[in-house]
Amino acid sequence: MQFRLLAVCLLLFLVSCNSTQTLEPIKVDIPRIRESKLIKKYQANSFEDSGIKTVKIDAKMSYKIGDSSHKLGLKFRIAKGEKIWMSADFLGIPVVKMLIEKDSVHYYNKFDKTYFEGSFEFIKELIGVNVNYGVLEKLFMGDMILNIASKKYNVDIHDNAYFFYDTKNEGYYIEGALYPFTFKTKSQVIEQVLSLNKFAAYYKTHQMVNEFLFPKVVELQANNKGKITVISMIYKDVTFDETLSFPYRIPKDCDKEIQLKSKKETKVDE
Repeated sequence: MQFRLLAVCLLLFLVSCNSTQTLEPIKVDIPRIRESKLIKKYQANSFEDSGIKTVKIDAKMSYKIGDSSHKLGLKFRIAKGEKIWMSADFLGIPVVKMLIEKDSVHYYNKFDKTYFEGSFEFIKELIGVNVNYGVLEKLFMGDMILNIASKKYNVDIHDNAYFFYDTKNEGYYIEGALYPFTFKTKSQVIEQVLSLNKFAAYYKTHQMVNEFLFPKVVELQANNKGKITVISMIYKDVTFDETLSFPYRIPKDCDKEIQLKSKKETKVDE
């Protein structure tokens, strides 16, 4: 009897697993609203248009590059429109730091004793597309990199979301999607037209912080010349408008300067 019960439970488990793999996404009845109203609802819920000045985040990060994968603790400090500070730690010990300012990037890695001081070309080396400070801040904070208020973009409804498309940005295809009802960013894609390079961000869940709906689970995917990188982040503890410091000093043992290989290309602007 126990064996038969176990067999039935196992069968139900297998059926449920197979069913999960083949189920279609639940279709949501998305209301069709005027584009101007949609833009206003997005702006009312965006980080850029909020009164928030600083953000402090304690996060967990896992990343996979090819067959290599790692898990790290991650801390963010952001002064809106000014700087982004990131510190990754292994077993509580800081090992990688990056300071991104409006016109410069600073980075060091204790693992391989490397450092970088220079331009946003360094970010392009990492993700395969050329971006500026504003684009990076929006990606991390869950805002659309497309300036949808300019009304220069095509709008469509599918896959349970409002989609905006920009096919006129020289050298790039850019796409962004909004969740219905919350009007928060669901996903965005930057794709270099003449290469395999592609960068995408997916905002899987959100959390309420001081009455503001903020990202909680974020996944970043990059295809840089065929090399696939996937970064998953969980924003666990988020606080707004604290007085923040942005400590950054290259350790003495990080003495290998990173040399860039990429050539200058058209930037993706907001």
